[in-house]
Amino acid sequence: MEKISVIVPIYNAGEYLRPCLDSIVNQSYSNLEIILINDGSTDTSAAVCEEYLHRDSRIRIVQKKLGGSGVGAARNSALPLVTGDFILFVDNDDWLELNHIEILYQDLKETGSDIAVTNFTEFFEEKQSFAFHVDLSDPYLEVYTPQEWFRKQYDGRLSFSQCFTVPWGKLYKAELFQDIVYPEEEKVEDDLTTWKVYLMADRISYRNLGLYYHRKRSTSITRVVEMEHVFPIKSIEERVTILSLIGFEISNELRAYKWRLQKHKESYLSRGDVYNYKKCLQKIKIIDIQKKEAYNNST
Repeated sequence: MEKISVIVPIYNAGEYLRPCLDSIVNQSYSNLEIILINDGSTDTSAAVCEEYLHRDSRIRIVQKKLGGSGVGAARNSALPLVTGDFILFVDNDDWLELNHIEILYQDLKETGSDIAVTNFTEFFEEKQSFAFHVDLSDPYLEVYTPQEWFRKQYDGRLSFSQCFTVPWGKLYKAELFQDIVYPEEEKVEDDLTTWKVYLMADRISYRNLGLYYHRKRSTSITRVVEMEHVFPIKSIEERVTILSLIGFEISNELRAYKWRLQKHKESYLSRGDVYNYKKCLQKIKIIDIQKKEAYNNST
């Protein structure tokens, strides 16, 4: 049985950490290496980590003294420690169906894929309610090339854009991360990184099941940071550049780029940031002019 390394970045999640860790240690797929990166938490997280360390020999802990360095830095701390054949990420306040890893592993092996993906179910903490994105009666399995997968992300159904972007809910061949570094200076690191991992793969499988439970809290990072950090322009500009250089169809990416520019423009305007507002406006005008010229040349 091949080993799977589960990486859990942790920061002040003591209230939610036990359900998260219980869902990992009780997985039906048991050959796990569980790496907990406690990023200097000031609550009970460190004590909970130590409790589970003594209960389960598969657990390893990295206790970082300086807290709040970010999820990107925590992931970077964990990756050199991986000894497994595959990698799976879990956020510290989320939890898994007990067959989550087993199904992803089976899908990856049966399809010969490098990454296996499943959808997720959202849990809204304040309302104590769930949002289901998939039809449980249709747990289909499909396989994509990276180019096909990039087109799939803009399918408006099934909350697919978020499913595409986040690092969790996926099982990766560990070798894909040989040259991957998560940005440590960004508040939201996944939008700048996950798509690069896809480009390292040959085949990506997708299982239409919500086997991962993602907790939405008022203090979740994507709820408290500003628009420019949740949907960074830097990421989409880098993506458009690289995808165009390797011959991918980028019309959807350009639409996404313009959407982000519009959102950033509105955000800057509401805060009176005239300089950055004008920068966004300039880029939007350039896109509109070039699209108009391309249309005229094609008719």
